[in-house]
Amino acid sequence: MPAPSAASLPAGRRDLPPTAPGPATLQTLALRLRPVPFLERCRSRLGSRFTVLLVDMPPLVFLSDPHDIDAVLTASPSVLQPGVGTKLIAPLIGESSFILSDEQERKVVRGAVAPAFRRSREHRYAEAITAIVRDEISSWPVGRTVALYPRLSRLTLRVALDVLFGEDPEIRRLGSRLLEMLSVARSFVIQEPRLSRLPGWHATWRRFQRQRSEVDALLSAIIARRTNERHKHGHVLEMLIDARKRGVAMPVSEIVDNLLSLMVAGHETTASALAWAFLFLAHNPEVQDRLIEELADGQGEDYLTATVLETLRHGAVFLFAIPRAVASPIEVGGLIYRPPTQLLPCTYLMHHDPDLYPEPQAFRPERFIETPLPALTWKPWGGGRRRCLGQHLAALEMRTVLREVLSTRHVLAAGRRIEHARWRSAIVAPNSGARVILRPHDQTQARGPATGYSSVGSAS
Repeated sequence: MPAPSAASLPAGRRDLPPTAPGPATLQTLALRLRPVPFLERCRSRLGSRFTVLLVDMPPLVFLSDPHDIDAVLTASPSVLQPGVGTKLIAPLIGESSFILSDEQERKVVRGAVAPAFRRSREHRYAEAITAIVRDEISSWPVGRTVALYPRLSRLTLRVALDVLFGEDPEIRRLGSRLLEMLSVARSFVIQEPRLSRLPGWHATWRRFQRQRSEVDALLSAIIARRTNERHKHGHVLEMLIDARKRGVAMPVSEIVDNLLSLMVAGHETTASALAWAFLFLAHNPEVQDRLIEELADGQGEDYLTATVLETLRHGAVFLFAIPRAVASPIEVGGLIYRPPTQLLPCTYLMHHDPDLYPEPQAFRPERFIETPLPALTWKPWGGGRRRCLGQHLAALEMRTVLREVLSTRHVLAAGRRIEHARWRSAIVAPNSGARVILRPHDQTQARGPATGYSSVGSAS
């Protein structure tokens, strides 16, 4: 990448941080096809703040300095509003989702369902999560290469449905339809809506619309039936229905969209994080051995917790927090940003800053045992008013899955290099589905072809 040049910026926008020379078309392709290497090269050559130009979008300013990120995450929503990035996922979660709503509507929904996600309720979910995990992993093949991501996605969806709905006769059918619908996340048709008008892409889009209609109909029927039930069990659906009964303006279509938001956010992100965890362990056998030893000793789970934290730091799930659109001029880090600029708090680059995390491309869980968790530079769940609602549940789920799998099996690398990150809607996941080999402990004689860890941005 050549040296940055102010001439690369749009006319009249020389006040923005520098961008790499080249048309918006090339920058769009780079960010779409190989996001991690592109962002790393930009940071290496342009510094902690830089501008990316995408086709038919306002300038995107990526910020990776922790103070800049904190300023954006805590800014008033009247000054920095949810940006265009959130609108790209509207087809998946619905236009009336609380994730896309203004501040007041979002607070109402979060307030209604927050009790279900409090840390104090972890014990209530632990037994059910363990049962689901054991049931799912019992069918995972051993002794041959297997792509874990689809299996992890099914597992985490079952957990999300249990938290949201509890026991319900239509849940299995809903889960199957939802997985079919979410397969569109692998396609660029979500990120580039104009593709839906082109041959080939059009069929993908029409199939998604049909599947979304089926999911909406199933959810609407479940809501109608559960609205009249007298017995309450504290599930999220009941909380949304109760809020509506208390006079909160929330039509059935809005409850549907909010449930979809929680289902998508509650399982896709956790599945991706777990996929990265298994790849990291497969390519770092010394870490895996220490973790298995700790689990076998039964003397605590400090290293397991540290492994989860290191996965969330190093694994590419969210590359950046929710983009913010500048609604009125704001100063961040000594620069004044004006409309229509979008500010993106790039947590991935912050988590890989060698000044903050020595040897950032190394997978070293012990860094979170040796040093207290740094609040300002630790943002895997976002921050401010839009911090992830289900972070404690997701961490519990990750610990449970790793504990149950590693108690009986080793995870071996299926390739010499780790898979690179590929977009799945608003998150990124291993491009080949996290392909590994599982072997029972007593049958593990070799570690496979792994030659050590390489960055998530590397080619497969």
